[in-house]
Amino acid sequence: MMKQEMDWGEELHNTVVKSLVTSFGLDFLLFKDNVGGDVDTVHNARQNIYATDRERIRKEQNPKYDSHEYHSHANYIETNRQGKNAHQANTLKDAYTGEIFAQHDKKNLDHVIAANEIHHDQGRILAELSGTDLANDSSNLYFTNETLNKSKKASSMSDFVNKLQNELTQTRQEIAILKQKKSLTDQEKKSLEKLENKEKANFNKMLEIDKKARAKYERTVNIAYYTSSKFAKDVAYQSALSGFKMGTRQMLGLILAEAWFELRDQFPSIYANNKYNFSIKNFLNDVNNVFNAIWDRIKLKFKDFFNSFKDGAVSGALSSVTTTVTNIFFTTQKMLGKMIREMWGHITAAIKLIFCNPNSLPLGQLVKEVSKIISAGISVVCGTAIYSICSQLFAFPFGTELSAFCSALATGILTLAFNHYLDKGTLPQKIWAFLDKFKDKYERTLDFFKAVNTELDNYLKELARLEFNMDTQQLASFTLHLTTTNDELERSFLLKEEVTRRGIKLPFEAGNLESVNSWLKSL
Repeated sequence: MMKQEMDWGEELHNTVVKSLVTSFGLDFLLFKDNVGGDVDTVHNARQNIYATDRERIRKEQNPKYDSHEYHSHANYIETNRQGKNAHQANTLKDAYTGEIFAQHDKKNLDHVIAANEIHHDQGRILAELSGTDLANDSSNLYFTNETLNKSKKASSMSDFVNKLQNELTQTRQEIAILKQKKSLTDQEKKSLEKLENKEKANFNKMLEIDKKARAKYERTVNIAYYTSSKFAKDVAYQSALSGFKMGTRQMLGLILAEAWFELRDQFPSIYANNKYNFSIKNFLNDVNNVFNAIWDRIKLKFKDFFNSFKDGAVSGALSSVTTTVTNIFFTTQKMLGKMIREMWGHITAAIKLIFCNPNSLPLGQLVKEVSKIISAGISVVCGTAIYSICSQLFAFPFGTELSAFCSALATGILTLAFNHYLDKGTLPQKIWAFLDKFKDKYERTLDFFKAVNTELDNYLKELARLEFNMDTQQLASFTLHLTTTNDELERSFLLKEEVTRRGIKLPFEAGNLESVNSWLKSL
């Protein structure tokens, strides 16, 4: 059976042009990708990365740390009071050593996460939570001996534990030296008590307490911010804006591409008309005709442009949400934000094809078309990476434009390569054939007649290229008789008589249905 071959040059041209005007042209005009995306997140704020000046200014205007404010909080005072009563009752336990406080022991109420750290935490500032309330939450207040509390100061628990571990050998040596003395001065007794308090520190307990306190703290900050109306409004606004920009990019990109395709088709005739007899009037008339042709072409595809805007708007909104969610966990770079946007454009098209399937494609062909869409997205992602590399290498005039062309060309070549492999590759063909086995008999019959129809169209195209030595009057008479008759039997007799008269050899026996079916099956 005859198969139409792909025009590689034409396909590459179309792909490169569309990539140039969308992914590597209008995209950089409409979108300004930022490190960390377009919505502030707790993770990014702690990296001093802000999407909005509003939150950056809020951070800069954070008041100075006031120790008195944090240590005069109502819950801090109440917890101290309860600890005093428990100490007098000999039931108060040192959280960092596990021992019960003796009456003469000096206790301190420690902020597990240092109050100073909480005050300057940019995640807390972003969530607009009270630092004093968070620092003096019951999950962050534990009693320990005075030595450990004052040694810890504003350090994080992990840093403090590392410090104690590094000093442990020296601490034990100093304890041994002091204990070897027969008598100790008051100062030496105090030093020995401090050293023993440090040695008693239970590192595992301290880290476990810190882990629980931080988990509660992080949960409070994250819930407060990510369920706030501020975050919801920012996400909604940026999603809508990104959707509008992406829809505009896709629609304008297609319009510009169609305008270029029409201009390219019309250019040879403009050149031919003005090559030997140039006049401004004729030239302007030709240009006017081109613009009219472009406008007519755009009007014919208005529905396609509108659909591309809708699809682009959906993919743009989803890509914005995806970028924001990603930045909750880690900071995205500029190129990653663009890659997410490009992939969502193709994922949206794939999902639409899967659920709508406007051409009622069988399973194998549906999977193949979806694979082509996804592979096109991968090609654009690769092109984006190439653009990033080239833009750094081509640090000279028009380097940006050259980078865009190289990336668009790479995207076009990769897209064609993927499509060719999915169409012709041995493994993909086996997969499509396997999936097509799930067709019912009606789908297989329909596919057969579609193939027959395609083959007949190809034969007609070949015949149209031939020049027949015919009597035009005789042909006109035959055509008139053929078109005026309404009876199928009479029409078949006319055709059979004409075939016999001209001596045309048919690959089947005229009038024999079995012979016709046999010939159709052999195609």
